[in-house]
Amino acid sequence: MAMLQVKDLMSHELEVVSPDTHLHDVLIKMNRAGYRHLPVVANDKLVGIVTDRDLRLAVNSPVVKEGADLKRETVLDGVRVVDCMTPDPQCVSSNTPLHEVADLLSLNKFGAMPVVDDGKLVGMISYVDFLKHYAANR
Repeated sequence: MAMLQVKDLMSHELEVVSPDTHLHDVLIKMNRAGYRHLPVVANDKLVGIVTDRDLRLAVNSPVVKEGADLKRETVLDGVRVVDCMTPDPQCVSSNTPLHEVADLLSLNKFGAMPVVDDGKLVGMISYVDFLKHYAANR
């Protein structure tokens, strides 16, 4: 049996955001697509990753004025991706063996990782991809 690689499980359909996107727009995109992690791309280059956790933390962040009694959406309209993303995220290639990615995800407590080949973002792999694979092949 051939060793499974990232390309065998990764998601090829990508939603991306730019560093200047407001977090409210990110929330809408995440909810519409059902994603919890979005790659951040500028000039066709991966520059970061933004997660649903980043959005939750941004609402309670020092970026937001203390004492501001605002709705979450209003707060998220005032903060951009660049203010809370993880810059230069750890990536894997589409040829990386799945067991290595499983180790990286669990050791670092990552929910997902960008897949980059020759400097180009080609997909995302998440713990959900592993769970779907396990459920389908048990």
